Amino acid sequence: MPTLTVRPTTTADAADPVFGNLLPDRWREGDTCRSVVATDSSGGLLGHCRGIDNSFHPDSRSLVLEVLEGEPWTEVADVLLEAQIAVSTLPLRLKPAAHEPELLDLCARHGGVLVQLMPPWRYVVGDAMRTWAAEHRTTNDGLRAGHVDDARREEMLDLYVEHYTAQHARWSPAARPTELRAENAPDFAPGGAGSFDPTRSVVLMREKQIVAQALAWPPEPDGGLEISLESTPHGGCAAREDMEACLAAVIDRSADGDVLLIDSHVTEELESSMMRDVPGPPPHPADTWTAIVGIPVPSGPAPTPLTDAQIPADAMHLVERLTGSLP
Repeated sequence: MPTLTVRPTTTADAADPVFGNLLPDRWREGDTCRSVVATDSSGGLLGHCRGIDNSFHPDSRSLVLEVLEGEPWTEVADVLLEAQIAVSTLPLRLKPAAHEPELLDLCARHGGVLVQLMPPWRYVVGDAMRTWAAEHRTTNDGLRAGHVDDARREEMLDLYVEHYTAQHARWSPAARPTELRAENAPDFAPGGAGSFDPTRSVVLMREKQIVAQALAWPPEPDGGLEISLESTPHGGCAAREDMEACLAAVIDRSADGDVLLIDSHVTEELESSMMRDVPGPPPHPADTWTAIVGIPVPSGPAPTPLTDAQIPADAMHLVERLTGSLP
């Protein structure tokens, strides 16, 4: 076991090729951008972590943590997280999945609070999904989702911000709508590098207004296509069938074998129940439940825990690992 030292990350550390994504401590002005490294007795880098202010959720800070392969993961991760807790003024947020026991155990050792659960999200287009799409592409009032009109991108951005704000209000309040709008505006500009794909995205119109949409984002490294489903009013009486019609239209525009990545939260019963009814093949080995965990810090607000009643039975193994209650 090497002798571990933790210190702020220097510009020399950031230039070291052993890690490709190091940033020096306080890489931006202010005291919130903290970056630390763990080193051995010779000064060699063993791992690093940093807290990143979350522009979407100002009550928490995202944590990036990496340990050099071959080094004692638990010991290095512990000292890094302890150092970040000591300098952070906001709870640190991680997203361990069921197939990441080391990360779950790290959260458990440091008092991690389960604030949300996300079910498996990979759906592979095939016969079963096409049958589902055929049954859901038309709403009860006879509407179908159609193509994106560039002239309505501002309206689409407004819907995205409205839905996102309502979706997170109870467990992780979002930034003010004006700030969310400014953050997301580049993704709604035609031809932007991170913009949604207008050929795969769809909108649903009712009385000349967009009431739901499905946005297809640039492919992930494994080729999966993330799909955002939104509706207005959030949780309204027609919200589920409107989003189903949008998803059906995306499936119709997809080829067999395409992977659609569609997340939902257990606190959003409408969205969760909708996605439970969408068929798919047997789960992909890496397609598991994911927890959203808040690590408390002494000077920050307490994370809001998920209630026991909101935890599904098939996510209990992950939760028991997170809480350290496994035998």
